[in-house]
Amino acid sequence: MKVAKIKIALEKRLAHPFLGKYLPSPRIDEDKLLLFYAIFDEIDLSDELRKSYIMTAMLVQIALDTHDNVTTQHEIDSTEFVQRQLTVLAGDYFSSLYYFMLAEVNDINMIRTLATAIKEINEQKIMLYQVENADRQSVMNSLVIIETALIQQVTEYFNLDCWNSLATSFLLYKRLSHEKLHDENEQKNYDIPKYNSPFSINDLNMECQKYFEETTALLESAVMKNPAIKNLLFKRLKSIRFHETLHSKKSVEEGL
Repeated sequence: MKVAKIKIALEKRLAHPFLGKYLPSPRIDEDKLLLFYAIFDEIDLSDELRKSYIMTAMLVQIALDTHDNVTTQHEIDSTEFVQRQLTVLAGDYFSSLYYFMLAEVNDINMIRTLATAIKEINEQKIMLYQVENADRQSVMNSLVIIETALIQQVTEYFNLDCWNSLATSFLLYKRLSHEKLHDENEQKNYDIPKYNSPFSINDLNMECQKYFEETTALLESAVMKNPAIKNLLFKRLKSIRFHETLHSKKSVEEGL
């Protein structure tokens, strides 16, 4: 219920009457929201301050995700041009909200921490989407930073490095699982930006299996203040696995 309330508060904070006329509602990554809640639940904070920190981290994530939706094709009509410009502005607007919230709680160091993560993520996105013929290890290194830099910076800031391995494994499994579904479906309009992936379907199958097992083991051994959060993370992990294996089975049956 607490996580759900934070999501509702985020939706209210993100709501903008003008942007709402032209753009879809920004997507909130519920898995990262849950992970941020789990991390901040380990820190002795008031409920209000905990909520503020979680929302600021998620606003940064949403701003980054929004900028990923900016189209790059050259030939577009006037409506698509307006949507492209507004998507850029929306990402900037969502980013400004996190500065505002942290200024309210007077935590300038946290602003620097999140700004460092933003810089690292954007650098890796440039490498991932513009470098041709990158090897698998380079791509994997970029994906790790893109998916986890925010959480890694936050956990280092609060001296909770024990969460880095679990969050990294969980989010990397989710990302690779989505990449696998993307390749099997050959979707063009997918929520993950396209790049020249060096992974075959067999590679993705092996990597998904590896990170699923690693995440499961890390969750089982994790000591958390709130067992309910651990159960939620397990349920979400199994849900991702269910959809991955269900779709893979369907693809095989249909001969894809």
